[in-house]
Amino acid sequence: MKATKQQLINEIKLLEHKYEMLVWYARKSEQQIATIEGVRIAADEVTRDYTEEVASLNSPLFGDWQHGFNSGMLAGMRFVYDALKYGIDDARNSFPNLNS
Repeated sequence: MKATKQQLINEIKLLEHKYEMLVWYARKSEQQIATIEGVRIAADEVTRDYTEEVASLNSPLFGDWQHGFNSGMLAGMRFVYDALKYGIDDARNSFPNLNS
């Protein structure tokens, strides 16, 4: 079954949220997670929701690659969403949008 434009937008927004949270998590230091209650609570939620991805982010071997992948996915999802919602020119102007 072919997706409607709204179904596609909904899926893109779900993926955007996932990668936004993973990029946010990767940008937090161990000290921030340990000492700032709101950061700790949010980091625990990200860890619970995306267990495998967080394990990969915390891996000395794969962490940098995983963070790069997550950042690329976040930028890509935002580009596609902006293109569908506002047009290609707006999408190009804000690409890559990695604010988290």
